[in-house]
Amino acid sequence: MTNIVGNEFDWRLEGLDFATNILSRVINHKSLGHAYLFHGPKSVGKFSLASRFAQILVTQDLYDGRINLDSPEAIAIERGEFPDVETISAGGICDDSKDDDVRSTRIRICQIRRLQRLAMLAPFQAKRRIFIIDIVDDLQVEASHALLKMLEEPPPNVLLFLLVQDIDAILPTIISRCQILPINPMPKNKLIEILERQFETDEITAEQIATFSRGCFGRAMDMLNDPSVMMLQKSVRSDIEDLLNAGINQRMDYAQSLASNWRQGRDSVLATIRIWMEWWSDQLYFLTKSEKNEASFDLKVEDILTALRAIDRTYEHLVLNVNPQLAIEVMMLEIPSVPFAKQGNIHG
Repeated sequence: MTNIVGNEFDWRLEGLDFATNILSRVINHKSLGHAYLFHGPKSVGKFSLASRFAQILVTQDLYDGRINLDSPEAIAIERGEFPDVETISAGGICDDSKDDDVRSTRIRICQIRRLQRLAMLAPFQAKRRIFIIDIVDDLQVEASHALLKMLEEPPPNVLLFLLVQDIDAILPTIISRCQILPINPMPKNKLIEILERQFETDEITAEQIATFSRGCFGRAMDMLNDPSVMMLQKSVRSDIEDLLNAGINQRMDYAQSLASNWRQGRDSVLATIRIWMEWWSDQLYFLTKSEKNEASFDLKVEDILTALRAIDRTYEHLVLNVNPQLAIEVMMLEIPSVPFAKQGNIHG
């Protein structure tokens, strides 16, 4: 068991010191709100933070003000088995037997209605029920309005954690009824240091993982634990370079090849599109910051912005289940053809 004292409490989370310091003060000052909105990029640690916050609150309640992250209750929360802590995510269960679309890419209205029903029930073991909504960007329009109503009239003994990737994509009225906490990627050098010290990663691999993960610890762990994730990064970035100055036939062949994986590998296709977005975002960063970059192509700001808009639309269309081949083909047509500038590589 561990007492929480100021900022000295070990949340056992890497790279989230800013957020955990704030939440530590919330706990110490007994100033807990009814809804928290954690926003930041994918795999930056939003869910880990929400789950750990729930563990702390539950064990503090059950262990007379002390925190025991190794208790059966904390372990049950981590496994998603504790009755008073539940995660709401796309494809989850709901009360409507007619709505069994577990393959839905968005959180449905029936899931929020189920949340509303459960929120009115007394907790089983803890002092409150905690719901983690992962992610709020994925709420259907009707579900967003139902959630807003719940935030406007919060049930007693209920705590909501809203996880958000794009805070501009959700209703401003939802934002205004939550306590906002940004979750930022950690600096590249810090992530490299953690990988080398804690996981004994060699210098070259640590630098690559820190670069490709863009400071998001969860993604870094995925790359470290699953070589295929790193291989996908390298493969997609190589494809991008090959296609920048390629003809229309080569680009259409790529679109067809990627789209053919959609039915069996939806997540992999979406991950590939995200890597396209990240690569072009990196180039914009290098160009606007005038940082040294061994670019092989003559990149202009307007070309980069055009590509980013095309990729963003494609990702949105795929999430909405637009025909994948058509969506990716349009992306290939809209991304500018960029001429060679000089020899080098741009994998970083």
